[in-house]
Amino acid sequence: MPEKEKGENNLLNGVERRRTLRIRRSSLIDSKLEGLEKPSIKIAETKEELEQAFKTVYSVYRGTNYIAEDHPSEMSYSVFSLLPTTCAFIFKEYLTVISTMSFYIDSEAFGLPMDSLYKQEIDALRAQGRKVAEIGALATPRRRRWSNLVVYLSKALFNYAHLTGVDDMCIMVNPKHVRFYKDIFLFQDFGEERWYKGVNAPAVALRISFRDYNDAMFEAYGQSDFDTNLYGFFTRVNNSILAPHILQPVERNKPLSPENLRYFLSLRPEILDGLTAEQLDQFKLLYHEAFYA
Repeated sequence: MPEKEKGENNLLNGVERRRTLRIRRSSLIDSKLEGLEKPSIKIAETKEELEQAFKTVYSVYRGTNYIAEDHPSEMSYSVFSLLPTTCAFIFKEYLTVISTMSFYIDSEAFGLPMDSLYKQEIDALRAQGRKVAEIGALATPRRRRWSNLVVYLSKALFNYAHLTGVDDMCIMVNPKHVRFYKDIFLFQDFGEERWYKGVNAPAVALRISFRDYNDAMFEAYGQSDFDTNLYGFFTRVNNSILAPHILQPVERNKPLSPENLRYFLSLRPEILDGLTAEQLDQFKLLYHEAFYA
């Protein structure tokens, strides 16, 4: 066997060993919800659910210095968080949000949060006519991380992305988390490390191509043991995550009520400052009643 091929095989074997060990040691796909009262996953809809999701992000990001200064609202959100197509996925214990991650869909007027660092890379996907989305605002308090809630939320979010015809799922992560996303969820390199002023830390862009994801997941996990088979976990209950023939018109396009939009803007009016004139006009058109009624 040529030396180059041997090196590639050794590299793949090393990734597989790391993946298996990490999943097994953390019991990543085991159910650890026994201590939670009435656990559930949904898209935040009410003012109270959004508040809790935004507070969870703020608390976690402030604790890790991704948010450098205190804010009186004690919430973290942007204009993207308030767009009608954005989904804040939440994991709840009864009425309390204990983990969250957001799904942002690309749009002509607003683009994606990642455009601030990786517009050239995302534009290359847009030029191919691909439908692009971004994962952001991931937050689970440290005391809850033993439950592996991120895996459950990821399953729900990936399922939604597939059902809405997304071609590419992108994410910006701190370099220290790159190996986890690449080894476990099979993200691929998408953009080089850059400084992300928004969280006062470096970021690396990663990407999943949903057109190839089913094959990649099966190749990585299809022959794995039950307790390390992430492919099985994602398809065990609801096969619609990776089955391309199951498509439904489920894409969310639900503006906030005028009262809720005014409420969140009153607490963080500065989120409108970075918009272009065109984006501001579009935002006011989306929420005409909130601005002009």
